[in-house]
Amino acid sequence: MSTGAHMDLEAEPGGVPAAAPPPPADVGNVRKDLFLAYKTLGVVFGGLVTSPLYVFSTMHMSSPTEADFLGIYSIMFWTLTLIGVVKYVGIALNADDHGEGGTFAMYSLLCRHANMGILPSKRVYSAEEQLLHNQSKSAKTPSNLGKFFERSLTARRVLLFMSILGMCMLIGDGVLTPAISVLSAIQGLRAPFPAVTQPVVAFLSAAILIGLFLVQKYGTSKVSFLFSPIMVAWTFTTPMVGIYSIFRYYPGIFKAISPHYIVHFFLKNKKEGWQMLGATVLAITGAEAMFADLGHFSKKAIQIAFLSSVYPSLILTYAGQTACLINHLKDTDQENIGKVFDDAFYKFIPRPVYWPMFVIATLAAIVASQSLISATFSVIKQSVVLDYFPRVKVVHTSDENEGEVYSPETNYILMVLCVGVILGFGGGQAIGNAFGKYSNEKFYKTEYH
Repeated sequence: MSTGAHMDLEAEPGGVPAAAPPPPADVGNVRKDLFLAYKTLGVVFGGLVTSPLYVFSTMHMSSPTEADFLGIYSIMFWTLTLIGVVKYVGIALNADDHGEGGTFAMYSLLCRHANMGILPSKRVYSAEEQLLHNQSKSAKTPSNLGKFFERSLTARRVLLFMSILGMCMLIGDGVLTPAISVLSAIQGLRAPFPAVTQPVVAFLSAAILIGLFLVQKYGTSKVSFLFSPIMVAWTFTTPMVGIYSIFRYYPGIFKAISPHYIVHFFLKNKKEGWQMLGATVLAITGAEAMFADLGHFSKKAIQIAFLSSVYPSLILTYAGQTACLINHLKDTDQENIGKVFDDAFYKFIPRPVYWPMFVIATLAAIVASQSLISATFSVIKQSVVLDYFPRVKVVHTSDENEGEVYSPETNYILMVLCVGVILGFGGGQAIGNAFGKYSNEKFYKTEYH
């Protein structure tokens, strides 16, 4: 029989069957990529997936209409598609520096391929860095633009300045994202408890962030295993609520995918429409972490997580929020129609699941804050090594993960700045306006590179 012949071929001398062959390498790689994709939800995408907490709440229009909301959703849809899918997933992730991402990694790649040196620093480079430098020099002939940078000292200094400025803007995420995320999540207390005033929300948010900063010195390894489950719960529940809102309030919301709604929005609202652009760009804030954290995760894992979970979750959540707000227009009198954006996230949460969603939103905001704080520590460490930041103390908080670091001076400066932003601005709309302008500049810096 064919089965017996097959067994004889597989048998070892003495009639003992051979051990089963190991699983194909591709299967192991797929499992590894899927596991890494799961982990990226808690580390890479915290800031991006929590943006529905505050995007609509930071907007303001004097007399919004149904067509305006369709235009706003169209802007957010195409922003997520062009910046998230095309720019980062399709282009930026392929511009890595031997597996490393981030502004300085991109700058190093440009410098080496243009034969400009790794970085114009007085630091002595390791043998590995010098080897990479030599390999890159011989790997590719510089383009005309590269030759221009080789000849022009001024151009190289401008390039370095833009790189450092872009890095500073990434550090700015460590201040603005925790402030606006936690403040927007705690804002959910005001609807069920009208006695809770905005100053109370601000002080509660500041207290949560102070507690978060005070525990940084102990490291995040003991609680980091909770990050991904929390974000999985968030990226699952918010689109489910979004789907519910779409079917209940405005099933035709996806007609707004047509770009002509964007044209109509700007033609109708003119200056006010362009002022709204800063708030709509917040829908993609945190996307730069896909490139900045490339060294911690594989390119494929980040792409899988974004395309299979993050992107559809945001598209459905924003669609549901838009549908809900269009429905609220019918119940709002003309005098208060401009306030339809207030507390927009919690308006679209059904009453039966309000408190579970409040808890998930608060935890997700804390995870997003932790992700940006940890990323800031890593950025500071990299900048110190490259001699572009004062020599602050950097401590490794984990014996297993070399990338888990803590900087006491940076930590307390961030804490003071975050609390100052919350108490100084008071509300999420004022922070959002500043955050929107900052995000526009930040995306420009990446495009420049």
